[in-house]
Parts: sequence; C-alpha cells; structure tokens
Amino acid sequence: MSQEEIRTIGVRDIPKYQAREDVIWIDVREREEYLLYHIPGAKNLPYDDMEQWEKRLDKSKIYVLYCERGSLSMMAAKQLLKDGYSVCTLIGGIRAVQERNLD
Repeated sequence: MSQEEIRTIGVRDIPKYQAREDVIWIDVREREEYLLYHIPGAKNLPYDDMEQWEKRLDKSKIYVLYCERGSLSMMAAKQLLKDGYSVCTLIGGIRAVQERNLD
C-alpha cells in the first residue's frame, strides 16, 4: 500500500478485510455511539483521544477506520498516514453498513 494514499473500501469489502490477520478495525466515534452499534471485532478508539492512542499502534498492521459517515475517520487516517501507518477508510462509515443491512 502506498504511503501517499488512503485506500477506501466499501461495505461489500468488509468480510474480506475482517478475514485478514494483518487488519485491525478502528471505530473513531465516541464510546456511546460505538456501544449502540459497531462492526464486529472493531476497537473503539475515539478520534478526540487520538493523541493518546496513535503512538501505541503497530506499524506492521493495516488499519481500517470508520466513523458515522466517513469524515472523522478520513481526518484520522490522514494523520496516521502522515505518521507512517497503513490505513484504509470505510466509504460512508457505519451509516453505510446499517443501510446495507436493511436491504
């Protein structure tokens, strides 16, 4: 994965990424939102606390970030990319997952 770009994935790609050992899912929403609904296996690391958790991440992993609709996770992903992490974001955030599950 290039260090210059943030890869985006769609809802249909979730199972493929969940099956990978080198991928860690991060929900950057607040704890209360995470507890209401989240992608199974995702860690809750709120964007507002990013300074505290960012440096503890393993640079050998790929991180898939998501939020409500995609803007917060994109901001977090840009910061992580700048610091040398491999990152992806989920297009449309958790809202897209919920809408897909209604189909």
